[in-house]
Amino acid sequence: MINVFYKIFGLRKIILLFQKLLFLLFYGKYFNLSTKIFGLPIISFVRGSKIKIGKKLVLISASYFSEPGINHEVIIRTLTKDAELIIGDNVGISGGGICCAKKVVIGNNVMFGANAFVTDTDFHPINPENRRFTKEGTGFSPVIIEDNVFLGMNVLVLKGVRIGKNSVIAAGSVVTSDIPENVIAGGIPAKVIKRINS
Repeated sequence: MINVFYKIFGLRKIILLFQKLLFLLFYGKYFNLSTKIFGLPIISFVRGSKIKIGKKLVLISASYFSEPGINHEVIIRTLTKDAELIIGDNVGISGGGICCAKKVVIGNNVMFGANAFVTDTDFHPINPENRRFTKEGTGFSPVIIEDNVFLGMNVLVLKGVRIGKNSVIAAGSVVTSDIPENVIAGGIPAKVIKRINS
């Protein structure tokens, strides 16, 4: 429906400008004027958490602006007051997003394919007793994604992982352990498939 609205009335630029102004009104403390948004993302930062976001971040939260489409808006959240979230320059996120409870570092020029998601927490404890209602005993471990990494569509990066610079993670993969630099990795769990020769 929104696609038809854009085409018939030609208001896409006006709507995008309004969305950006609204976004910066609420989140201008964390994001800068070089941030580009396409649809409104879901942003939630716990007071006291450390946030550092670089220049030229692109957040695509509407399927109209993503060739394969997205499952939902971009989500960027810190979950604790001790969380540290660092996002470098020229990062692009289409749908998917980041949940940070301890530490998540995203390098420069990192690309999140449609619906790719990164988290440094299990969200719930493994112990079944009262699992639904407590966070006590929940696993946390930092995630570091180095420069020029490309996370393919529907990739899931779990806690305690480092992905080396220039690497590509194939669509649909689940990353549960470190991936070296300059490789293509894929699968569940993701394993190195081959090296990237420059």
